[in-house]
Amino acid sequence: MINKIKRLKLIFALILIPLLGGVIYSQSITGTLGTGGVFSIKDGTTNYLTLSQTTGQVNILRTLRLENTTGASVGVIYMGTNRFLHNYGTFNIFLGVNSGNFTMTGLGGNSAFGYASLSFNTTGNWNSAFGNGSLNSNTTGNNNTAIG
Repeated sequence: MINKIKRLKLIFALILIPLLGGVIYSQSITGTLGTGGVFSIKDGTTNYLTLSQTTGQVNILRTLRLENTTGASVGVIYMGTNRFLHNYGTFNIFLGVNSGNFTMTGLGGNSAFGYASLSFNTTGNWNSAFGNGSLNSNTTGNNNTAIG
């Protein structure tokens, strides 16, 4: 039981340090594991993150900041092993499994929502892609909109 608490504290510390920009703030880490237990990270009485042992639900009770994406290991949320949410490049937003990529060098302004949308874009700018595979083959085209 004590080893579980130590492991959870270490895991949550490893999660929170990058979320807080690498700066370690004074914080009280408490854990209660057992039937109906809740593990929480808080500062005094303010909860920042809780994990319910009963439901497995994680609650982030303050702002979650995602760094600007600079590659596959910074500013990316994954679904399994596939990139799911990122903003690689300038003024881009990509939401969907394997949407967008990490090789774009254009001015940006692209929005892609859906599986593999705009996934081969290299220098194309100001494109909007909504739906499964939309504008998937676009590499250099500008000012395109695809829906469906």
